[in-house]
Amino acid sequence: MKAGKKLSVSSFASKTGLALLTACVLNFSPLFIANVYAEEKPDLAAIKADPQLSALVPEAYKNKSSLTVAVNPEVPPIKFVNDDGDIDGFTPDLVAAAAKVLGLKVNFTQTSFDSLIPGLSANRFDVLLSLGDFDSRHKQVTFVDYLNIGQTIVASPQRKLVMDSLDALCGLNVALPRGTNTFEDAKVLNEKCVKDGKKPVVISTYPDTNAVMLSIVNKSSDAVWVDSPAGSYNAKKFPDLYQTVFFYVNASYGIGFGTSEDGKKLASAMQQALLKLNKEGVYEQLLKKWGLPVDEGRPDFPINSPWVMPTKAADEVKAKA
Repeated sequence: MKAGKKLSVSSFASKTGLALLTACVLNFSPLFIANVYAEEKPDLAAIKADPQLSALVPEAYKNKSSLTVAVNPEVPPIKFVNDDGDIDGFTPDLVAAAAKVLGLKVNFTQTSFDSLIPGLSANRFDVLLSLGDFDSRHKQVTFVDYLNIGQTIVASPQRKLVMDSLDALCGLNVALPRGTNTFEDAKVLNEKCVKDGKKPVVISTYPDTNAVMLSIVNKSSDAVWVDSPAGSYNAKKFPDLYQTVFFYVNASYGIGFGTSEDGKKLASAMQQALLKLNKEGVYEQLLKKWGLPVDEGRPDFPINSPWVMPTKAADEVKAKA
């Protein structure tokens, strides 16, 4: 068990019960995410507070017993609930380590993706883990970017779906997580399909990525549209159920903070803590621990700086999928 990452009994029971209930109703066996570690593990317990960096934290956060860090844990290996019922993954590890550098404690609380930004705006949460850094979100969230991401289209291997572009989704039932930026992309694609005289995309949304992936197993969707870490992870872990059929570059994952003066100062302090962790080799060790490509990292941890991988990198990733 990892201190500070354990879900409350009621929260975990609720999540597990919902998964089992969904599985029974939809008539399939629920998939439980197993913990996956690489051999190299940084010693996070040995990380000490840095007094100079701690001084950068606004008093409003210093006075709290712990930072409330909201997370929708359904994108392994980025963030997920492990076998012990703990919130786990690359980003929880990274943020917990940075908080230690700043002399702060963190309390991870589970919520749905579409509740993250409203909860931050309502001051229910201090920090968000993790979501795509898009310009459209900058009025509500200050991002510290830490990882480049893309989008994947995943289908059952039995469908033998071949895609050269997103246009191949015209006429298909496509599932995606509720509240994500891809929903707007899917609506634009749908309009294009109709304009081109093709059948429209039937868009279905689900509460989280796990439910989206399971829609393939239940055959209620022809394909799903999810972040590349989740799509690639599931395709590798369950090759009989999932196949990545298309990949394109998108943006960066960011750690979210408020847009008030205190929120921006906390983001800046967290950025400095992350830079220190990178200098000490912890950041790269965490990437390797969770099986993430080092060349997709953002070791400069820019603030509000969406970034898109070059086309060549996209082709390389697609070839690896």
